[in-house]
Amino acid sequence: MDRRIGKSILTGSLLSALALFAPAWGADAETLHVALAAEGTAPPAGGQPAILPEATDNSAAAPPSPVGTPAAVPSRLPPIPSASLVAPSSEKAPDRVLSPGEVDLQVNRNLGEDEEIGERIGEDFFANASLEVEKGKEGAFKGLTNPIDKFIRYFQTRGRDRFELYLSRSGKYTEMMRKILAKYGLPDDLIYLAMIESGFSPKAYSVARAAGPWQFITATGKRYGLRIDWWADERRDAEKSTHAAASYLKDLYGMFESWPLAAAAYNAGEGKIARAVTRYRSDDYTELIRYRYLKQETKDYVPKMLAALTIAKEPEKYGFGDVQYEAPLDLRSVTVPGGTDLAALAGILNVPYETLREWNPELRRFCTPPDRERYKLRLSPEAAAVAVERAEEIRTEAKVTFLQHNVRKGETLQGLAEKYGASAAVLKELNGLKRDSISRTSRLVIPVTGLSGEETVPGKEVSPDQMTMAHMRVEEGGRKGKGGRGRRAEPGDSVTVRKGDTLARIAKAHGVSAKELARANNLSPGSKLAAGSRLVLPGEEASGPSAPKKEKVAQSPPAGGKRAVRYKVHKGDTLEQIARVYGVRPDRLAERNRLRPGDTLRVGIVLDIPLES
Repeated sequence: MDRRIGKSILTGSLLSALALFAPAWGADAETLHVALAAEGTAPPAGGQPAILPEATDNSAAAPPSPVGTPAAVPSRLPPIPSASLVAPSSEKAPDRVLSPGEVDLQVNRNLGEDEEIGERIGEDFFANASLEVEKGKEGAFKGLTNPIDKFIRYFQTRGRDRFELYLSRSGKYTEMMRKILAKYGLPDDLIYLAMIESGFSPKAYSVARAAGPWQFITATGKRYGLRIDWWADERRDAEKSTHAAASYLKDLYGMFESWPLAAAAYNAGEGKIARAVTRYRSDDYTELIRYRYLKQETKDYVPKMLAALTIAKEPEKYGFGDVQYEAPLDLRSVTVPGGTDLAALAGILNVPYETLREWNPELRRFCTPPDRERYKLRLSPEAAAVAVERAEEIRTEAKVTFLQHNVRKGETLQGLAEKYGASAAVLKELNGLKRDSISRTSRLVIPVTGLSGEETVPGKEVSPDQMTMAHMRVEEGGRKGKGGRGRRAEPGDSVTVRKGDTLARIAKAHGVSAKELARANNLSPGSKLAAGSRLVLPGEEASGPSAPKKEKVAQSPPAGGKRAVRYKVHKGDTLEQIARVYGVRPDRLAERNRLRPGDTLRVGIVLDIPLES
């Protein structure tokens, strides 16, 4: 329709409608005509143009007055402003800045309100798909009957164990995936693409270097917004990769307007399917698979998906009635600093390191990506609550600082790992080392945790004593994570080994020798420790030729029924900081050393740390 004609018709309609309301507003038709002229929708009828006010909710909802209503009836509406628009009072409320938590809450609420989506694109292909498969040559998939039957038999026989595993694992992911597909207006039965691609496994990796539950290759994954680099591979993140897969599948359907072709393109690439359509002048999938152009894997792709779908919808009917489905994922997103050490974080949260990695399978290294200021981790509701409560400890005790170390004569990789509290495997990985040997000319990057804020300034030099204090900070966090709430472990107590721990590191943190610790646990001094195992700290009652001896530097003789640890003060140390590390009250520490709580500590003095015997 010509724009001017449409505008004229609209103007006439508006004039007719407004003429009915004119008596109630106390305005005549000429005034309304002038108002429309001021808006550019009607020619001016003389006089000054007036501005037509926006109708309020009340006026919009009120029924039009009958034509015979006397003009003298007083209007109950407020006077109409002549030259300006007045927003309703609710629209004049001042804006309010939201906290980050409120932003997340509001965004999630908004997304939740928009979850209901109308008819999904191409839904007819999946409607009653399993029933159509059962009809065989009489059903909608008659051209695929033989390959579908072949895969159903395969899943029931030779592939049974694997398919049972896929069904069991599906319980963990399908609920989340269906919701995401619905947000994109896609049929939720597309989840069975992930089933035949990977069996819903985030760890799946193919010979074509495709990874994750949706089996993205690197180029396609990056094209759809997934981060894939040395630190993280979001193809393995079930939620993020489902968003990417939904975007890709929606694009493919828009290209071919056929789910069989779109699915085939997901497997073989859109270019391959587009060329097949052009070459054979057909957009019928059952027609294209008759030719040799497509690989057998692509020809089997849609029948395999339909076979998996058919069994998964009625597992009992096909002999899979005893499958134990995994519980749906129930994780929360919590923001932590970039470069957060996962082993240290696991200790603070009191969760197994392997579980933390399982919740965040996209992380490829020992820490969250350090090139990001913040990173969103997924945690269980309980761990998320602890992470929020102990956010400051995570920031100070689990944040990784990367040091540059010039290798000196006689130093070894294992020795450096023990000295800095790192894992030898992490040092090899981080520095691209193939062997354990290192040359004197090497400059190694060494990750450490526990340094204070002023010690992590780029270019700052870190002394061995500062590293000792950092280790104690990390160990303090580990004790709190185990429920100690600051209590220093006593002789006879057990401590949990974290990833990267060594006998020397644990012994140093608890003021005992490595030999003592090894003897107390029937280990050799060079034994490797398994993360998650527990070691018993040596008791004081040991005696005899092989009895462990206390390190004189670390401990002083008992005084007044108490035992004391000695600590040398370093630059930047405070009385409160040292008291917190050792789990004692600052006033007790000050009293023991004849200090006042507010005194500045002199670098180099040795403090007696009173501990309960």
